[in-house]
Amino acid sequence: MRKQRVVTNYQSLRQDVLLTVAVSSHDALNGNADFPTPPISISAYDLLNKAYATALADAHKGTPDQTAAKNVAKKEVLEAMSKLAVYVNTVAVGDEVKLRGSGFTIAKTPQPKGPLAIPASFKVTASPEPGRAVVEFAGLANANYMVRLTTNNATDRNLWPTAIDTRRSFNVDGLTSGSRYTFIGAYKGASNVLNFSAPVEVVIQ
Repeated sequence: MRKQRVVTNYQSLRQDVLLTVAVSSHDALNGNADFPTPPISISAYDLLNKAYATALADAHKGTPDQTAAKNVAKKEVLEAMSKLAVYVNTVAVGDEVKLRGSGFTIAKTPQPKGPLAIPASFKVTASPEPGRAVVEFAGLANANYMVRLTTNNATDRNLWPTAIDTRRSFNVDGLTSGSRYTFIGAYKGASNVLNFSAPVEVVIQ
């Protein structure tokens, strides 16, 4: 599955929104132990953001020279953001918690179109932790992973409680200890058509 990442090009953002993301990423990266060696010092990034904020305010109904100064300041901020965002992606290696902690925008992950195949492998095990099951799928690029479960084998599977995750292995919590659950799993893409695995039964600890 494609790794999560942050956006590295903010050229298309409205000017005020661009400034908001720039300031947010500065504040998030300042002193952030997950990103200890940024390619641009955080203090220098702060100065660029402040210069852009001032130039943006001055250019509002300002002179052509003030507009030109704003464009130069914007370009410098965009270049700094791109370098820092690339650095964040390199360091985080898809770790969503670290990515969100950077203050940059999480990029959308494209999902495959059309109905997806039945999972090549779908496993469920009872965790030693009470009330928890661990599900594991064979990986599929860009797909999400959906689980439905029941304790009474209701005929309409659409009514079964559902859990969905971007990871191919994850926990399902809040289950009743000592109860036997039936699980089915499917890949989830852009299509609403789901092809589920064979049922897997597990007794929860």
